[in-house]
Amino acid sequence: MPDRYSPQSRDILLQYLENQLENGTNDILANLAILKLFQLNPSDFSLDTAVLILIKALTATPFPDFHLCISLLGEAPVRTLSIHDTTQASTGKITEPIIVRLSTLSELLFQTKFVQFWNLYSSDEYKDVRSYTSKVAHFEDDIRKVALYSVKGAFRTISESRLSGYLHLEGEALARFIENQREEGWSLANGTVAVPPNPDNEVKSTVVREEVSLERCRRRI
Repeated sequence: MPDRYSPQSRDILLQYLENQLENGTNDILANLAILKLFQLNPSDFSLDTAVLILIKALTATPFPDFHLCISLLGEAPVRTLSIHDTTQASTGKITEPIIVRLSTLSELLFQTKFVQFWNLYSSDEYKDVRSYTSKVAHFEDDIRKVALYSVKGAFRTISESRLSGYLHLEGEALARFIENQREEGWSLANGTVAVPPNPDNEVKSTVVREEVSLERCRRRI
């Protein structure tokens, strides 16, 4: 079996990434291997490929895929370098404007600020980001599933108008999206969305009983 970090593995991994972009799957280990190859062989670095990998990682929120990918692109946190540092021991592309923008989007997702996410994502400033996400199958719907994941942990029901902002959908488009989640327990009726029950949103009373022996009381007295 070939070493995943050998230059000979690059073409195989890049083709596998293309398959992920086309069919909507996400293999973080394979994508990290690509970034590691770029780190070990800076002359092979492709900004386009790195951006697409970061975009795939966004769809895995709240898992740490995005931060793992960023860690292989440079040794300083995003935004801390004012100019590209040629002395960095890695590809050092973390100050590229589009990577900074993707990092901002990632922060908004982790903070569950979905309305702000969609506002930025839809803005003229993020037009370059959208030019890349158009190459990633199901990207926007996958981000909507990130929002649903958070909603499941906090709500038993949620208003249609509120969820509309989280998903950047309204009217028939929102109704169709919720209908597609029906098998998982989501439903929409009379302006209210029912959230599937799960351990995070079910309120269960608990009774804590503490046994205190008579002998223990005597010692205290």
